[in-house]
Amino acid sequence: MSNPEARLALAKLIADRIVELGIERENFMKATGFTKESTFTCYLRGYANLLLWQVPYVARTLQLDERRLLIMCLAQIHDHRVMALFLRHMKSRRREKMT
Repeated sequence: MSNPEARLALAKLIADRIVELGIERENFMKATGFTKESTFTCYLRGYANLLLWQVPYVARTLQLDERRLLIMCLAQIHDHRVMALFLRHMKSRRREKMT
């Protein structure tokens, strides 16, 4: 299943941040694992999902919160019920670490 709204929101966040930081397109692609210009263009237009393995590289390159990007990435491919399950368990693990 694919969630186009989530995919577009993540693509917009990434595109806006690239512009904001003034990162060259080619440098971003190399740093984050995009190997073809056509694949990257499809991604930015919302036709393809960001892959989970790319999350740490994108977060580091764009100076964004990795957890937020991970949640947005998961939301591209899961419906609201599954996302609620993920978030519930992520919150409970955070509470366990604090105690």
